[in-house]
Amino acid sequence: MSGSVLSMARPSPTTNGCGGNTALLAKQLSITSNGGANNTVTPAIVPPKQPQLAAKVIQQSQIVCFDVDSTVICEEGIDELAEYCGKGTEVARVTKEAMGGAMTFQDALKIRLNIIRPSQQQVVDFIRERPSTLSKNVKRFVAQLKADGKQVYLISGGFDCLIAPVATELGIPLSHVYANKMLFDYQGAYDSFDITQPTSRSGGKAEAVAMIKQQHAADALTTMLGDGATDLEAVPPANYFIGFGGNVVRPEVYRRAQYYVTDFEQLMGDQ
Repeated sequence: MSGSVLSMARPSPTTNGCGGNTALLAKQLSITSNGGANNTVTPAIVPPKQPQLAAKVIQQSQIVCFDVDSTVICEEGIDELAEYCGKGTEVARVTKEAMGGAMTFQDALKIRLNIIRPSQQQVVDFIRERPSTLSKNVKRFVAQLKADGKQVYLISGGFDCLIAPVATELGIPLSHVYANKMLFDYQGAYDSFDITQPTSRSGGKAEAVAMIKQQHAADALTTMLGDGATDLEAVPPANYFIGFGGNVVRPEVYRRAQYYVTDFEQLMGDQ
């Protein structure tokens, strides 16, 4: 993996928030009759769950961990990269099979990357030409968390080279990013990914949270925020989970989450 990819500055972001992104909204499927966990619902029709209490949870937490895809940003990074490299349809099929339980997370990741096989230069071009869109109010929320002295982390099943520009935009140090790592050969061709990273396998986000907690006081409260089941499953070791549905709502996560918000502003209380 090249440091040149990780150190890239994030291009000028598009309008903060995804409300006007019709392409994204078109991807959000209405829930089908079987009500399966993998279906999605347009966020506008889903009310938040206990947002005032969720805001208090944030106030009481010393460590706040965010999922990235469809949470901090509007998009799903690997799907966007696949589309950019002309492999969107093939990768979407594997993603669907993986979500149906046909393979492990790590196997699905390996298969998708072997389909895309992005070169180092393609990754650089992708970051420059298609900068991620920050979710509505996330930049304000992260700024408030930092001002309040909280430790902020990004935990993702995506790739650090795609996430690094987002972390930089939010003022989050790269040492606080837990994500997968693409590996390239000496000519910049895709080689593989680092299978030792906890986020490369099932249950990896819980592993990452445990690693983070070891770096802080034993009684420090940790909250995980995200849109997906892998985020929900980070509790324990995280103390709390707050579901986020500002970009996409996953019915199973919405059903199981005690707290659920659709706008980060709902977590900012009266501040």
